[in-house]
Amino acid sequence: MGTDITPVIVGALQCQKNSFLKEFQTIVISCKEEKPEPSAKNKKSKSKSVDQEPQTTKYAVELEDTILFPEGGGQPSDKGTIVTSNDKEYGVSYIRRDQLRAVHLVDEPIEVGTKVNLKLDWKRRLDHMQQHTGQHLLSAVLDKYELPTLSWSMGELINYIELPRSLTDDEVDKISEEVNDKIAESIPISVEIPDKELVNKQKMPDDYDLDKGILRVIKIGELDQNPCCGTHLSSTSQILSIALLHQTSVRGTNSRLHFLAGDRVRKYAIYSHGLLKKSSQELSCQFDELNNKIQQLNINYKKTLKNESSWKEEIANYQSNEILTKLETSQIAFIHRPDVGLDYLTFIFKSVSKSIPKDKTVILLSGEGQTGGSLIIFGSNLDKINEITKSLQSKIKGLKGGGKGKWQGKINSFEKGELEDALNYLKSL
Repeated sequence: MGTDITPVIVGALQCQKNSFLKEFQTIVISCKEEKPEPSAKNKKSKSKSVDQEPQTTKYAVELEDTILFPEGGGQPSDKGTIVTSNDKEYGVSYIRRDQLRAVHLVDEPIEVGTKVNLKLDWKRRLDHMQQHTGQHLLSAVLDKYELPTLSWSMGELINYIELPRSLTDDEVDKISEEVNDKIAESIPISVEIPDKELVNKQKMPDDYDLDKGILRVIKIGELDQNPCCGTHLSSTSQILSIALLHQTSVRGTNSRLHFLAGDRVRKYAIYSHGLLKKSSQELSCQFDELNNKIQQLNINYKKTLKNESSWKEEIANYQSNEILTKLETSQIAFIHRPDVGLDYLTFIFKSVSKSIPKDKTVILLSGEGQTGGSLIIFGSNLDKINEITKSLQSKIKGLKGGGKGKWQGKINSFEKGELEDALNYLKSL
């Protein structure tokens, strides 16, 4: 169902004309039921914070105009509420762009022709604008260092800009200082709609009609101008702050510079301080002593691992001799230790396999309970190995593995009674 009213196109929406408008009156011009299937868009979405299109029945509502921004330009969809004259509220969980149209997804149908009041989730919008405008400013400063922004992504907490190379520590310090100086300067930010021929169209979506659409350019004073469909702040001072964090290497020499802006900086500082406080309490030291404390713990840990490995090997050699002694009078020998892992069993295998008599079979089993364990069966009698393997697999459901001459497997977990049944079987051999 629909009306003859033509909706305002994406590029000229109220949210793009005035990104600070929190309420707006409009009219429902279309409402269609949707039962979406998993879409390629959901699978390919690069932004972790993007709200995935729903997989349950929704109603796609078109309005004559909207203050709710549809996902695009690296900026997630807004959220908000549609309120009718009888004060019934319809939560808008996601707004998408269908070519030049903005579509609002709600849980219930709204009658076409209904006059409604739109209410914006302002806290979410302001956060998105601080991150998005912050990215524009950061990219502008990086351009001065001949570091073009290849892509960017807005996360739930931390964002990143992908660059052609990583930054040195000195560059990070200089760029951080410069970008925050620009914030303090309160540089005005404006939206312009120049002649389309003057706009760089390389990053425009393939399904956006360039002839009928509107190409917007976001200007940060004389510092930067870039085409963008998103909602933005009106001054750099509203970004509040930008914090540059770590870098990660991707695709050749490319590097991702992680950052956050606006009120997220405050939240991150509180979160980080909490971690430092808890860590200092756990380690019984002051904040400035944490690094030395952790280094010393790491040294001690490595020493402990080395000693543990040596002790394991010594005990494994002792048990290897026990196995070889038993094989002098028996065709089969087995051991089970609940407190060791595959590395311990491997020690024994390496020791015993060099001296195991012909036609003898050895079973090495470790672990217990929900933590599971490991199993190694080896010897020259392949039929016996297969027989034991099948019997154990019938008793331990989570046992998976394979191999010839040496069968090696893993048990994800022992269900109730499985280990006892397996041990009773091995004792009977």
